[in-house]
Amino acid sequence: MAREWPIECPRMIYVLNNLGFQNLRHLQFIRLDHNLIQALVERWCPLTNTFHFTIGEMTITLQDVQILLGLRIDGPAVVGPNVVGQGRIWATWPDCCDELLGMHPSRETVYHDPNDEEDVATFRMGSSQIDSMLPLRWLRWTFYRESYDDLAPEIFLRHVRAYILFMIGCFLIPDTSRIHVSLQWLPLLVDVDSFSRMSIGGAVLAHLYRELCYATRPTRTYIAGCVALLQVWSWERLYIGRPTLRVPQIIDLAGRPLGCRFVSFGQYNIFSYFITNGSYKYIGGLKIGYVSYLQAIR
Repeated sequence: MAREWPIECPRMIYVLNNLGFQNLRHLQFIRLDHNLIQALVERWCPLTNTFHFTIGEMTITLQDVQILLGLRIDGPAVVGPNVVGQGRIWATWPDCCDELLGMHPSRETVYHDPNDEEDVATFRMGSSQIDSMLPLRWLRWTFYRESYDDLAPEIFLRHVRAYILFMIGCFLIPDTSRIHVSLQWLPLLVDVDSFSRMSIGGAVLAHLYRELCYATRPTRTYIAGCVALLQVWSWERLYIGRPTLRVPQIIDLAGRPLGCRFVSFGQYNIFSYFITNGSYKYIGGLKIGYVSYLQAIR
C-alpha cells in the first residue's frame, strides 16, 4: 500500500528532506520476500532479542536502522502526550483529527478513489476503532495529490501530517492489519519540526523487536512492524537470498541510505544466491523456497 502514494511534487519533497523522511519515498518500493522473513522469524529468540544461528547470535541495531533506512536514532524518545479526554486539549479523537487534519472519516459515508470512480468504500469500523484509528485508504484518497504547490500553508501542513501518518501505518510501524493507523501518532505531529527531532528510528526498531517476539508464538499468523528493515538487514549481514548487485559495485546513492541500492531489484527478476557449506549457490529469480532459506540459515 505504501507504493500507492508516490511523491513527485518539489514542494513536498523539500519539506520531507528537511524533516528527514525523504528516503521513505524510495524505500517503500522494496519488494518483500516472505519466505526469507518467515525463516528469520523461526531463528528469533524472544529472551535475548537476537537471531540464533550456527555461527552465533546476531541482531538488528540502531546503527543498522540509521545506515539502512536513514532514520534518526538520537533525540527524545517517541512518547505520545496524554492530550485527549475530558479536561484535556481535545475531548475526543475526532476533535483532534478535525483540528490537525481538517476532517475525520464518517462511519457511514461512501468514499471514492479519486483515480478510479468505481473503487468505493464505506469504512464500517467498530465504535472503538472509529474513535482511535484512521483507515489508510481514507488518508490516501483524501490527501493524495500530484501537486501541492497551490495549497495554502496551513492546508499544506495537514497534507504533510497525513503523509507521515500514512507511512507510519503502512511502512514504519504498521500493525498486522496494515490498513489502519492509530491516532496516537497524530498529537505528535502538531509540530512536525519537533517530531522530526525525535528518535523515530528507535521507535521503529523497538516495535520490530516486539513484533518478532509476538510472531514466534504458535497462535500468531502474521507479523507486523517494519519487515522491510528486517529483509534489507538480512541481505546486508547474511547474504542469504540477497540480490546480486551489478557492476559497478559501489553505487552512487547521492546521500540516500544504504538500503536504497536494493530498491530497483523489486521491479524485475534477477539472480539471487544463498550460502551452503561455504559455497555460493545461484538460483534464478529473487524468490527462494522457504525450505531452502531455512536450510541456509541453519
